[in-house]
Amino acid sequence: MSPVGIRAPFFNPTASLATALVVVGLFAVAPQAHAQTAAADAASQAPTGLWLTTPYPEFSAQAGKDVSVPLRLANRGLPPQRVELAVDGLPDGWKWEIDGGGKPVSAAIAGSDGAVDLTLRLTPPAGDVGKALNFTVTGKAATEALKLPMEMTLAKTEPAKLTLEPKLPALRGTAKSAFDFQVDIKNEGQEDSTVNLLSKAPSGFQVTFKQGYGSQELTSLPLKAGESKTLSVSVQPPENAQAGQYPVAVAASGDNVSADTKLLLDITGRPSISLSGPEGRLSGDATAGQERTFNFSLSNNGSAPARDLKLSASPPSGWKVTFNPEKVDEIAPGGTSDVGVSMTPATQAIAGDYMVSVRANGDGASDSANFRVTVRTSTLWGVTGLGVIGASALMLAFAVTRYGRR
Repeated sequence: MSPVGIRAPFFNPTASLATALVVVGLFAVAPQAHAQTAAADAASQAPTGLWLTTPYPEFSAQAGKDVSVPLRLANRGLPPQRVELAVDGLPDGWKWEIDGGGKPVSAAIAGSDGAVDLTLRLTPPAGDVGKALNFTVTGKAATEALKLPMEMTLAKTEPAKLTLEPKLPALRGTAKSAFDFQVDIKNEGQEDSTVNLLSKAPSGFQVTFKQGYGSQELTSLPLKAGESKTLSVSVQPPENAQAGQYPVAVAASGDNVSADTKLLLDITGRPSISLSGPEGRLSGDATAGQERTFNFSLSNNGSAPARDLKLSASPPSGWKVTFNPEKVDEIAPGGTSDVGVSMTPATQAIAGDYMVSVRANGDGASDSANFRVTVRTSTLWGVTGLGVIGASALMLAFAVTRYGRR
């Protein structure tokens, strides 16, 4: 009996790879096909028809004021539809119009699967405040009629109400600083208004109004209902303003409404030193080798005390300059202090004009002055010179007398 063999199945790698690719392809295509099928089913189940809608079917409006309400005419799954528009149920005295594309319209065409945005504009008359009014926006197409019920309640018109609110109510600086305040002004009422801008400041202070960071000065400002603007209020104090706190009141007034607020300037003050010579002169006379004292004056024209003023000088070589006192502790605003400046020209100084620079340096203030000194030589030197000249003349005469006879 011949042995029976078992034959192993033949494995084809190429065929197996093809089968795997087909399986993967089926899994990849299946979700996409399912999504398309779901979208088609949803589209087939979406309602078809013509609609006239608004997001605000109930609202309030101010008596005598225009009000706008958005409308939408939508077409779903129908051929283009022409719709005639109207408003029913409004009492006498009311005004209305339907706008499309920025102009009044009486009909609109909604394309297939399209929509048209419209605006209902109403002008309710004065009166009947608090009363609810029902009316209907209608649309008439070839095969159907559209109705959009709406309800409006007339509210009382609130008068203009103003508020002034400074962002920083107090600023600090010197009399030469720029005090610029930012003040928010808002009309919280329901009526437009034009307000006058007013201020009350200490004598010598200048107040100007500008809008935001503009350059044009203002005396009045228009404000719509609910509108807010930023005012730039600039306050310039006089240069001689003393250190201290100065309140400034600003106000806005118009149409029987007003608002006000207060600003504060904290002026720290600044000294200003002036150095002058005797009786306001910057010149004097002196004799070589001899001390001469000149009375200088230190004045404080600033708005704060001048403190720790030290005096110094830059004289010519060989000169001596001293001060009495050498230091001034304090000079009040508007005050003066006398300083004795003693100058001693060099003994060998030649007659002529010399310049001495005198300085005063303090805490935050300084000044200097160039003082011209006219130097004259000493009388003793003149007498000595005449004696020398006389002696020389006598010696010359004696020589001529004695040796001239030979």
